[in-house]
Parts: sequence; C-alpha cells; structure tokens
Amino acid sequence: MAFTQERHTQSARDLARTTGIPLPSVYRYVALLREMGLLVGDERGTYHLSARLSALARAAETAETLIDFADPAMRRLSDATGETVILVRLIARSAVCVHRIESRHSLRTSYEPGQPMPLEHGASARLLLGSMTAEARREYLAPLAARDPGSAARLDEQAILAAERGWAVSEEEIDIGVWAAAAAVRDRTGIVAALSVPSPLVRAPEALHEELLGRVRAAASEINAALRAAHR
Repeated sequence: MAFTQERHTQSARDLARTTGIPLPSVYRYVALLREMGLLVGDERGTYHLSARLSALARAAETAETLIDFADPAMRRLSDATGETVILVRLIARSAVCVHRIESRHSLRTSYEPGQPMPLEHGASARLLLGSMTAEARREYLAPLAARDPGSAARLDEQAILAAERGWAVSEEEIDIGVWAAAAAVRDRTGIVAALSVPSPLVRAPEALHEELLGRVRAAASEINAALRAAHR
C-alpha cells in the first residue's frame, strides 16, 4: 500500500519511512514479496510493484461481489448527475477506490481504482473511519492525537456522526475546487463501503448541494436494498 503512481519506485529506507516499519523488518518483508513475485528490485537497491499485481487486481475486482450490486446504481447516478461516481472501501486502514464510473465531462476528478487515500480527509474517509471500532479508530488516530489532540478529537467526533447519520460531505479537503457527497453502503454487519460523487465546484454550487447529496443517498439506499435481498 506504500506504492502509488507518484511513488512507484522506492528504496527499503523509503518504505520504512512511509510505513513506520523498522528497517530490518522491511528487508524481511521485501525479501518475501520478491520471492512471491510481487516486488521487483534493481541494482540501485530500489523496488517497484511487479506486473503480477495487475492480474491480482483483475481477479480481486472480479471476485468483488459488492461491485456487482453497486455498478447498476452507480451508472444511474452518474447519468443523473453527469459526475464521476466512486465506490470506496476500507482496506489496510486506507480508503481505497474499488470501482469507478467516469464522468462524461472533460473537467472531472480523478480517483484511480486501487488508489489508497488516508482517512483524515474527505467525505468517504469519514464514513469509513466511523465504521471502525472505537479502539481501532483511537489507534489509527494516535499519531494525529500526539501532534494535534484537538484535531484528532474533532475528526473522531465527525467520523462517529457521519457513521450514525449515514452520509458526509466535504469541500476542498482532498482536491482544490472539489465538493463531495458520500453515503454509507451497508450490509448486515454495518458499513462496508462509501458511495461518493466528487464534483468540481464550478458544477456543484451550494444551491445544488442538497440535491446532489439526496441523489447519492438514494443510490446508496438502492445498493443497500440489493445487498439485503441477496442475503435473506
């Protein structure tokens, strides 16, 4: 999860800094991942993800039954709003886009499937943070609490509120000029994903916020109903 499009090649020391894992442990993990064919190293001592991950990603998406239930509602939501629609799940304590329906507009936001995002910012992230147990959330927020106790407490309160009401909104928290509405996707165990429409503010003035949020919540309710029906 430490590799991104921007940080696609990293040394062991880079990985240790990014993950907080001690360097000796990083070397052990790197050796194991190279043996499994998931990491590739070079003569400079840097590593990148192998092409094998592409096949694994395709297999994971095929097996992701939630996407099967969500895709029709996401397509209708994208048609109705004209915006990109994303489905975000909590994976390894990151908010990860697992499915996306692209906007028809040339000016649009970009969330790549598989792209991990921290849980500190964004409407989807707040819902997913709120879906964690109190203990897990406290552990996740511990580094922020050490730096800024007030911010950690506010984020904890916002996450709990978002999970309770089943929706959240954000403005310019991840990308400048973008407003987003997100709604909880639930199964019998609780929140399993967040459905979100991130929209450029030029197409989402304040007068349209309630309408966009309503459409997102309605689409999430449609997915929730399909999940409930499938597991009766």
